[in-house]
Amino acid sequence: MSAVKSVSSFRLASLLRCENDPSAAIKLFRNPDPEPTNPKKPFDYSLLCYDLIITKLGKSKMFDELDQVLLQLKTDTRIAPMEIIFCNVINFYGRGSLPSRALLLFDEMLQYRCEPTLKSVNSLLSALIKCGAFDKTREVLSSIE
Repeated sequence: MSAVKSVSSFRLASLLRCENDPSAAIKLFRNPDPEPTNPKKPFDYSLLCYDLIITKLGKSKMFDELDQVLLQLKTDTRIAPMEIIFCNVINFYGRGSLPSRALLLFDEMLQYRCEPTLKSVNSLLSALIKCGAFDKTREVLSSIE
């Protein structure tokens, strides 16, 4: 009888990369190790795992699931996400005509342990323009002057 190997974050990233169905990918992300060797220890997700699932969900416009993953990322204090992840999510919100969510995520970036720079400001402005939220674009521009 062979021992069951637990899934590592490296293996999960590989599985997520290969999964084309975003619904199956989120199920895999939520339950990466169906038979954990230590059920009391939570799974240690890597930044790559978060990036892969966020990108899959954003491209498929599964925004409710994306928000759940972002909330999980916010509470995972081991990881300090890079700004490009937030720029991508803000762009996904722009393509999905969700300017309020884009603004909210930009405002909450510090809670994710990420300092916003001009790169994320530009992503936000681009998303707001795509949505036709010109009044909000003016507000953002006036707040950075």
